[in-house]
Amino acid sequence: MDKGLELYKAFIDGLVERKNSVTARWVKGDGFPPIDDNKIKNELVAVLTSEQREVLAEILQEEYIAGIHDTLAYINEMMDLQGLELQQDGEAYPNDYFESLHYDFISRCNGDKWTE
Repeated sequence: MDKGLELYKAFIDGLVERKNSVTARWVKGDGFPPIDDNKIKNELVAVLTSEQREVLAEILQEEYIAGIHDTLAYINEMMDLQGLELQQDGEAYPNDYFESLHYDFISRCNGDKWTE
């Protein structure tokens, strides 16, 4: 397999490994770290029911993934229209080899396997 393609797949898979929102975890768990800047956030989370916390955490998680998706879509647009190139170890990532950065990210988040 082409080294650039291997690096590309590792890049997307690395983002998938980091797809879980820390903020969503804090909302579902014991709240935000107990510092002054988080006081009002923790007060809000404390009055929510468990079900409300779950819903809020789900919304935050979806938005976190959407942020990664939108960033990758912008990078893809820059690659397609402005000549942006992503490189690692002197190897260029292939552009649109499978579909697109953002599509490949969402597909991998959904458990899809890489096609050969």
